[in-house]
Amino acid sequence: MAYKFTFDISKLPVELFEEAEKYSQIEGIHERLDEISTKLVKKYQIDKLTDLSFSESIILIQDVIRIQIKNRLLRKYFIKSRKRAVFLPHCCRKYMDSNCKAEFKPETSTYTCKHCSKDCMVSQATKFAKKENYDVFVLPGGSCVGKIFEKYAYDGIIGVACTEELKLGTECLMELKIPAMSVPLIKNGCSGTKFNLQTFKKIIVEAK
Repeated sequence: MAYKFTFDISKLPVELFEEAEKYSQIEGIHERLDEISTKLVKKYQIDKLTDLSFSESIILIQDVIRIQIKNRLLRKYFIKSRKRAVFLPHCCRKYMDSNCKAEFKPETSTYTCKHCSKDCMVSQATKFAKKENYDVFVLPGGSCVGKIFEKYAYDGIIGVACTEELKLGTECLMELKIPAMSVPLIKNGCSGTKFNLQTFKKIIVEAK
């Protein structure tokens, strides 16, 4: 990651992400990634609307496009999966203290959401995913993934995380031949992080 760990692009227009998704479908996009990312940063003034520098903004948009490319390539395999799980980061919880009633599961070192706050992103994502028969794990860190796979056998994963964690996680899962769909954080940090809930739901709906 060549940009700040803490950033917030959640207030950027949805058109930016829609345009980035369209570009991700262009043949030979990898050769044009610098050009296209620079164009998007200038067009939407990403550096001026965030705490990121111009060069950091370019790298972040490149990561976002790369994630979308990988999602597009893995979607056909993910759709064929039957036993699926969602990995959510605990930093998206509304509360990071005792106000959060999530239950800790020692066997997987993860949390189970108890829906104590209706406006909590973890609660909303968990409810939607469980209605579609996904198991949901709220992860305090990437090291929990190994414990989950020791206990359960999944053949499809949706992961929500920062771009760096998504890159590492997807590579590990590809080695296990498990297709993973990625949802990047649009507000990063150690707490109060955010992701696009509609993007998350879209992945689930399109994989039915």
